[in-house]
Amino acid sequence: MSHHAAPDPPWGFDDRAPQRRRWPVVSGGLIAGLVVIALVVVFLVRRDDPAAGLEPPTAPLVPADGVTAGGELSGQARALADALTQRGLECSVRFTAPEGGQTGCFAVQDVTGTTVEAIFQHHPDGSVIGLNLKVNGPKYTRGLLRSLIDIAGPVVFPADHPAVIDIFNRAFAGFPEGSWGDYHLLGHGAKTYLSASKRNITPIKVPVLHLDTTEPQLADALRADGFTCTGDNETCTGQPAMALKFSGPDTGITYLVATATNGATTPETFNQLRIKVFAHLRGNAVGPVFDWVGLHLGGPSRSAFVAGWRVDLVVSDKQIRLTLFNEETWLVPE
Repeated sequence: MSHHAAPDPPWGFDDRAPQRRRWPVVSGGLIAGLVVIALVVVFLVRRDDPAAGLEPPTAPLVPADGVTAGGELSGQARALADALTQRGLECSVRFTAPEGGQTGCFAVQDVTGTTVEAIFQHHPDGSVIGLNLKVNGPKYTRGLLRSLIDIAGPVVFPADHPAVIDIFNRAFAGFPEGSWGDYHLLGHGAKTYLSASKRNITPIKVPVLHLDTTEPQLADALRADGFTCTGDNETCTGQPAMALKFSGPDTGITYLVATATNGATTPETFNQLRIKVFAHLRGNAVGPVFDWVGLHLGGPSRSAFVAGWRVDLVVSDKQIRLTLFNEETWLVPE
């Protein structure tokens, strides 16, 4: 496997002032071998079957007027999802509306906790109109972002890709403008990202979702199960080493975190917490999310859009944490 010479610190952990040089990049359809050795990050593993990373479609849910949870991809959106799943990310369609939809592709590296995501909006014909690439880790993630840009750029903005990479190589941050659209780049530190929007295109409105269970209803139900909850009905704790945080308006919960720690970090123990909590939740997303967590509880950390909601499952020796939330805001350069 051939690759360009790497800088002294392993690629992906070099966050010194950028210099005019060539970085190791995707070459011959495979990621530079040094990256695989140094980072062992799941999304760098090539897959021969792009469909292997796509979440299977579920029965249609209608979380908002004219909006369907999930959906099918076509055209450029499908090509982007295929390119990302070939590198080990898992993709799921968040919603489909008459004006288009939104899809997310995710990967989590369990050893370091580094997360990689590519979330994009697309029109019904599949043309991508907005893209957010993000890498978040405990150390420098510049190299991982570069790899992610090199996967997405040739598919979404091939004419602008060289200029974006030029800015990336010469600066920690920048606001490139190209023939396809506008960009906001941050390539320095533990949290790096590229946000891009197609010029003169209005982003698709993201539906506002909530569960049918309110904060007081869930807190009262958990108290009846033996949990201790705060007076604001937003935090509950139970044994062994179980904790919940949740919030939302009077219409229902929009954010929920369930955590097991301190010896309670087995799938069996967390499954008890899952059953207790979801027994008190109401809404059309409850069943699909309950099933998704049960399906993946014994495996590694992962993220997905399920029934229109963002679901993050973090599995480590120290904790198992489930986060369910509604990403209402779609931010891209204007």
